[in-house]
Amino acid sequence: MEKNETSNSKEQNTFFEQEFKLLSDVQSFLEDSNAKEDPRQKLRTIVGSYEALLKQSSKIMKIGDSTQHRLLKTQEALTDSNIMLEAAYMDLKLVTEIGKIITSSLEPKIIIQSVYENTKSIVPMDVLAFGIYDEEKKEIKYKFCVIDGRYVPAPSVDSLEEDNPSSYCVKQQKELITLDIEKDFPNYLADIRKHFGENSQSALYFPLKVEERLIGILTVHSYSKNAFQPNQLNILRTLANYVAIGVDNADAYRTLSKRNKELKDSLEKIEVLNKSIEEERQKSENLLLNILPRSIADRLKGGEGVIADYFPSSTVLFADIVGFSKLTTKIQTPTRLVEILNRIFTEFDVIADKYKLEKIKTIGDCYMLAGGIPVPTEDHAHKAAQAALDMLHRLDELKPELEFEFNVRIGLHTGEVVAGVIGKNKFVYDLWGDSVNTASRMESHGATGRIHVSESVYLALKDKYNFEDRNVIEVKGKGPMHTYFLQGVK
Repeated sequence: MEKNETSNSKEQNTFFEQEFKLLSDVQSFLEDSNAKEDPRQKLRTIVGSYEALLKQSSKIMKIGDSTQHRLLKTQEALTDSNIMLEAAYMDLKLVTEIGKIITSSLEPKIIIQSVYENTKSIVPMDVLAFGIYDEEKKEIKYKFCVIDGRYVPAPSVDSLEEDNPSSYCVKQQKELITLDIEKDFPNYLADIRKHFGENSQSALYFPLKVEERLIGILTVHSYSKNAFQPNQLNILRTLANYVAIGVDNADAYRTLSKRNKELKDSLEKIEVLNKSIEEERQKSENLLLNILPRSIADRLKGGEGVIADYFPSSTVLFADIVGFSKLTTKIQTPTRLVEILNRIFTEFDVIADKYKLEKIKTIGDCYMLAGGIPVPTEDHAHKAAQAALDMLHRLDELKPELEFEFNVRIGLHTGEVVAGVIGKNKFVYDLWGDSVNTASRMESHGATGRIHVSESVYLALKDKYNFEDRNVIEVKGKGPMHTYFLQGVK
């Protein structure tokens, strides 16, 4: 085109040169009155030149008109291209906005409705449906569908083992596009109209994939033939990709939510189970601590088998209900008898806890405790003496409540003992040694309502307590012993 324009320009230049020359010749002829040449011949020559000049002028005008026409056509084409480009940009912008809505949605129903509402103005869309791929059942379930602008839940299922548009997409691994269903796919016409109505004339089926993984199928139908233009197909292909991502995100969210719920339920069950286990453990712990001192229980739980500890100094107390055997004949029922005994010994337990003394056991109507074990202390004799005095005082307070006359005899002795746990079944923390026997003898050789103590107790407490000297008495199994009655604090 540039070559033609250059040629035209040269012709125009030549034309103007010839026109100027012709004008010069006419002026020379008119001014030269002495010219020898025949005027008529000269005029014929000028006329001939002028005629040739007119022909050339006509040719140049035609060339100019042609160039102007081409320029107009080029301008129109550029305008049309600009309009198309602007329209394509607006479509791309709209599709991008729709894509954002789709990929941010977590419900397939909302996704399909968003596609329809935002796309119906630029793409003919009488039917829009999304089918979920069920790999286990080998079928496409069209659970989400908009027909004639109305949401229709779960309209149909396409088996992938049969010949239908869905199986065509999956098996051929490509989209199905028909602008005339009756002409292109008459074998699918019945299935399409059965699922989506009798009016479908054009149909599109797009396989939805994410990372080569089939998610489902997006299908669009129009009630008109030749309904879809190439640019509209491109728009729908782009939307299909967005739908695939959105639905996959929604499916992942549902799966994650389900797993989170299952995990939450499992954690709640575990929490309940742990709570039950902790309650049972606490019950077992409390039961164990009712039988054994905490330090001994911890050692047993730590794996120690036989526990036997030597204590060079400990105070042992025995308290016996006086005449309990005779009282049993006066109490009407065994239950009431046990209730009374439990009431008394429970008060003794409170006193033992008060002075941090270790209850060892009860034997029938006899109560045994010790101080300075399992954790050695310097004031165990003092605490045992205080406990003995409190026991006498508390029993006096209980007598009106108990309905019967109960009295107690208490014996104390301070000396060396061995304390520990032996055996595998029915663990019990017990004491062994001569000091235990001596304390028992102090109780049995004592007096009703009094606290009978050995000389070792007296020597440990004589500066803080008042004693009644009993002098030397004969003690069974021990021989003569100097003993005392503890009277109270000085």
